[in-house]
Amino acid sequence: MSFEGDLEHLPLVDVIQLLHQTGKTGTLTLKSSKGESQLVFRDGFIVSANHVNNSIRIGQVMIDMGLLSREALEHALKEQQRAGSERKPIIQMLIEEGIVETQAAYQGLEALIEMTIVDVLTWTKGTFCLDVNEIVVSDDYRYFPEKANTQIHMNTQSILMDALRIYDERKRDGTLTPESIFDAPPVAESQSGSGISAADLGLEELDELESRIPRFFSAIKEETPDTIAGRLQKELSGIPAHEQQELFDYLEGASARAAEAEATLGVILVTSSRLMRECISAVCGPRFVCATDDPLQLDPFIEQTRSREKSPLLLLDAGEDRGRNGRDVAALLQQIRERHPALPVVLFAAPDDFQLAASAQEYGVTAVLPRACRDDRSESFIADLTAGCRALAACLKRQTGAPTSQIPAQFRAQFAALAEQREAAEVTFALLQAVCGVFRRGVTLVVVRSELIAERAMGIGADGAVTSVKLRLNAPEESLYQKALGGELCYGDADQSLRDTIYAAVGTPISGKALLLPVKSFGRVIAIIYADFGAGAGTDPQLPLLEILAQHAGLVIDNILYRKRCAQK
Repeated sequence: MSFEGDLEHLPLVDVIQLLHQTGKTGTLTLKSSKGESQLVFRDGFIVSANHVNNSIRIGQVMIDMGLLSREALEHALKEQQRAGSERKPIIQMLIEEGIVETQAAYQGLEALIEMTIVDVLTWTKGTFCLDVNEIVVSDDYRYFPEKANTQIHMNTQSILMDALRIYDERKRDGTLTPESIFDAPPVAESQSGSGISAADLGLEELDELESRIPRFFSAIKEETPDTIAGRLQKELSGIPAHEQQELFDYLEGASARAAEAEATLGVILVTSSRLMRECISAVCGPRFVCATDDPLQLDPFIEQTRSREKSPLLLLDAGEDRGRNGRDVAALLQQIRERHPALPVVLFAAPDDFQLAASAQEYGVTAVLPRACRDDRSESFIADLTAGCRALAACLKRQTGAPTSQIPAQFRAQFAALAEQREAAEVTFALLQAVCGVFRRGVTLVVVRSELIAERAMGIGADGAVTSVKLRLNAPEESLYQKALGGELCYGDADQSLRDTIYAAVGTPISGKALLLPVKSFGRVIAIIYADFGAGAGTDPQLPLLEILAQHAGLVIDNILYRKRCAQK
């Protein structure tokens, strides 16, 4: 297990973007009552797909798109069968023999991936799980091979945007069917019933055909009911059935109660235990975001949680290796606290692991909850597990994720500091200082006629001193700059205009999030504060407070200019 969760709580679009940002390699398996689909990633790029409908395959897709004739496909399938153990995936054979161009193969693969994504977007419930130890490579003809002569790196963002466009259009038109994606009529029943026949594959005997079906042809496998009991069957082997049922009853009740909770929290779980994952997700309900066993890549998950307007809460499972991994967990806690000083962290640890509990308190852990250990207390394991779940439920009630009702003292000081300034340039500098108190670095861009000219900057140099940046630009059309010049506060992923200008001048930050905060005077934007997180991880940007400060700065500047005009008269 590397990364898993529920599509109900973390939609597929967010999952794909996270895997792309973190450069993951592996197979993302998507399950629902409809069946199982897969998306294959290599270094964050989607390289293949497996549609839940087993008849939707790359050969048929290319025929429907007019990129391949049925005769050519049937000939290639026969050649593939005669190759025996040396057989290659059909798409590679078609490319190597010059039957289709590589670009046409890309188009067919993009369409298959888009169809898979569009179909999963229609699921109301389902789960996702990324297996980083497995790259699904079919011996059949739906996938590019693992050792192909050409690396396949599809444009993940482009495919995702196209899939969303198709989904929106088909949802609007009421035509969310596989055939409608190609704007082609449905395949006749005689052709589409079972996809490509045994004769097409060159297999005369049905028994032989059965033995060659790859194990991940989920449409042919008998599906296990997606229940808590079914998912935990292997994890609880050896435990009496009545004790298992007690746990299942509790988790089902906890899941029902959690469904009524307000989802202001976003729970991120670090664990390598499927049992802990299932128990915690049931207790958290809609507050649960995802689970991962890679604690070194928490930043994108935390950032994604905040972008969904949830307050992140990290649950860290120390595992059953009592006393053996305490030092590693303590080091991880120290690293998390350095990168995310205000992030609430809840630690699951064995009750008698004194050293780990003590270290956790040193690093500001919000709570230490008991972790059931089957090896040490096998006779009460289920009772201990249930007690730990109850403790988590009580802890979640206290961690509401609601913003504080009192304005921080720091904000009051920043608000007062703006009013004390006597020059417009000093007002914008005081606002820059306030913004850099949340972000790590920032630049003041002064609006001069149709240009933006960089003035002072903070956090750009190694010592964090105030510096200057050589930057003068015209805001491109349809850019974040233009939105900010229109008076709109912009916070999110940097667009191409920011990457080409600011990043070129001050360097690329680790986090892709950036802020453009406009400052108005007499109804016109006179300056824009740019800010990002630099070499650090993203935190809560406190946008409402920053917007209040920017509005206040504009009023202070209006007052300064008005007084100067009065003095001149």
